[in-house]
Amino acid sequence: MIIILTGPVHSGKTTLLRKVVQELKKQKYRVDGFLSEAVWKKEETVGYDLFDLKTERSIPFIRKAGEKEWQKIGPYFFIPEGLAEAEKIILRGKKADILVVDEVGPLELSGKGFWSSLKQVVFEPLSSFLFVMRVNIVGGFLAMLGKGEVKIFNIESKEVFHRLIEEIKIEKKDQRT
Repeated sequence: MIIILTGPVHSGKTTLLRKVVQELKKQKYRVDGFLSEAVWKKEETVGYDLFDLKTERSIPFIRKAGEKEWQKIGPYFFIPEGLAEAEKIILRGKKADILVVDEVGPLELSGKGFWSSLKQVVFEPLSSFLFVMRVNIVGGFLAMLGKGEVKIFNIESKEVFHRLIEEIKIEKKDQRT
């Protein structure tokens, strides 16, 4: 089962996801993956760090300044070591009850970024995923998948936190039966 959380830039997707992860861990779910947390300097976003949900450490991931050979999308450069860590986290997440990836973006849709790792796990049977992506990415992502049941939740929907938790519980129950 793939669950997608979507919404506009800086609408609170990562903040909501952090709360969802905390609740799932309280309920003894094995949660793995990462959040992409904004790095601010003087009220401006200068990049994003990965927050590893298993080790609870931050890893520099994306910056507005980078080397010309680094992968780039828009104004952002992907730090190679951070990208390698994202891929390791995704592959490690095969053993989790739910793998959280914040966020799948245009780089992955073009087959770059961490897509090589994501495609290795997303087709695993009986795996659950919670992906964050912007609305304009969802269609392309679903076309790349060409499979399975997908549930989409918009951050702006009422009761999205409770609806996400309930959907994950239902999915876990279905996997056990």
